[in-house]
Amino acid sequence: MLPDEQFFSQDFSAEAVLLRNIRKNLLDPAVSVDIPEGLHFSFNPEIAQIYITLFQSGLRSIRWGSRRKTLSETIQRVTEKLRGHREFTAFAVADPGRCRILFEVVTGEYPCDPRKITVIELGPDRLEPGLHGLKFRYEGKPYYYMPTDAVTCGLMTINQVFSHLARRTGIAKKTRRISERVAMMRSLPTDYAIITSFACVSFAEQALPLYRGYPVPIRFDRERLRESLLAGSTWILDNMKPNGQFLYFYDALTGSEIDFQHPKMTDPPYYNILRHSGGTITLLRAFELTGETKYLAGAEKSIEFFLSVFREHAYQGEYACYPFFNKKSKLGGAGIGLVALLHYFRLSGDQRHRGYIDGLVRHILSRISESGEMIGYFIHPQFHNGGEITAPDEQTMKELFSFYYPGEALLGLALYLHHVPDIDPGLRAAVLAGSKRALDFLIHDRPRKYHYLFESLPADGWLMQAIEEWVKIEGFSEQAYIDFVFNDAQAMIDHMYQEHDSPYFDYVGSFYYRYGEHAYPDGARCEGLMAAYYLARHLGYDARAAHLLKYLRKAAKNLMYTCNTPESVYAHCDPATSINSFRFKMTRQWVRVDSVQHTACYYARLYPVMEDA
Repeated sequence: MLPDEQFFSQDFSAEAVLLRNIRKNLLDPAVSVDIPEGLHFSFNPEIAQIYITLFQSGLRSIRWGSRRKTLSETIQRVTEKLRGHREFTAFAVADPGRCRILFEVVTGEYPCDPRKITVIELGPDRLEPGLHGLKFRYEGKPYYYMPTDAVTCGLMTINQVFSHLARRTGIAKKTRRISERVAMMRSLPTDYAIITSFACVSFAEQALPLYRGYPVPIRFDRERLRESLLAGSTWILDNMKPNGQFLYFYDALTGSEIDFQHPKMTDPPYYNILRHSGGTITLLRAFELTGETKYLAGAEKSIEFFLSVFREHAYQGEYACYPFFNKKSKLGGAGIGLVALLHYFRLSGDQRHRGYIDGLVRHILSRISESGEMIGYFIHPQFHNGGEITAPDEQTMKELFSFYYPGEALLGLALYLHHVPDIDPGLRAAVLAGSKRALDFLIHDRPRKYHYLFESLPADGWLMQAIEEWVKIEGFSEQAYIDFVFNDAQAMIDHMYQEHDSPYFDYVGSFYYRYGEHAYPDGARCEGLMAAYYLARHLGYDARAAHLLKYLRKAAKNLMYTCNTPESVYAHCDPATSINSFRFKMTRQWVRVDSVQHTACYYARLYPVMEDA
């Protein structure tokens, strides 16, 4: 039985005493481990395997597990083995500010069928990442996959768990194929049990109870929203490279900057120009909120890098430009880049980039076909021998189509009309006409032509933001556009875990495609929901706006569980590098610039309208 949220609001001072006693015993075996009264777990010698792990920045963690007749005897056995570890003396055990101690004890177990173990179905064979573990025997030796291992090893899926266990047992040496390792683990001739645990971790002199491997309860209020969005923005700024690029990807467990989706790109690591401009927008949101010039200066530096990858061409005899990066020119790169330049223009009044802004607008217009379908790429190494793609046939259009890029580009075009003065009348007319065709295609034709790309959980938050801006422009307040935003917003809410149906309390406010599957915290979708809220306010739909705000609060709290706080980063190789960032999975310790960017930008727009409950 897993504890509810209220459980963690209790006083855990007894656990703090226990951790202090463990620390004293680690330093001096002559000091007995006294067990305080009032602990929030019971010790059952039949199942109560205990693990104690030591964490310290710059060092690999060390841990040991044991089970004896009593709690004190078990702890003393574990501390004895830890003291004997060859790396023990490297840990500053006497300094609770440097060396953190994780204590975890098995509190429940029940048999399961390893062939049926799942993370996407509710039921007795569900292995919920961070909340459930596994117990089994292999070649006469007991193995424990503790619930907190999901966090300390960065695991989420069943394949990741079984691959991890295949390495621990040595089964991984028998095959390099992950599917075969998983199949071998599922078919071991042994009894498996799913286990639950109680865990806490030291933080200075405190003991922080853990749920899914993270300290709870979390603080969530309006001021915390502001703190976290600025902390996330500062994280992006502080991790900017000398050339204006951001830290694109960071695995907090290993310190690696090699993007998991591009593992072969190592020198330099993979970088994405769309997400680069997203980082710029985040810094500008922070500047808008605070007026602190460090954010504006960081945005300027990132824009310099963005402009350094520009190429030029002509559109209808006029200057046009576009970003070219990784041998590609993407419509989304031009779109989000235009959004970033326009926010900078709006907030700084700096006219230096006006020529580039007009050039990007013309380039985007060149990507709108007569039918209104927007061509996803201008240059792609696999098409036209890597040359400019100007008049693709229907099959090429389909292969180059992007679900997200049109919304990004249309948001840029709308902001252009809103914020840039003295636009050439001919260019303004072209933007209006081209955007109308593009919006009509996306709303009316895309669902038929590309029906196979649509999921039960909507994902086009950029288009929702674009329509929020276009509806304010004369001639674009069409009911079909408005309905798209509100229908997608409601579909997101319909695929959001709620208090009454959430299997775990930290799921509330997260998304799912199919009910019961592992949660998807998603700042990008939340930005789409936020656009729906502001659109409702613009249209005077007060009841709808209030309805949306209720769910925006839930989603914001859910994302707070992915925030890397000083309390939560105990397992990270360099906690100072990851503090204030946001992970894009609950137990995976991966941070990417967009996992921070989308959440911070969402919070920045929510902050002015959210009140404390």
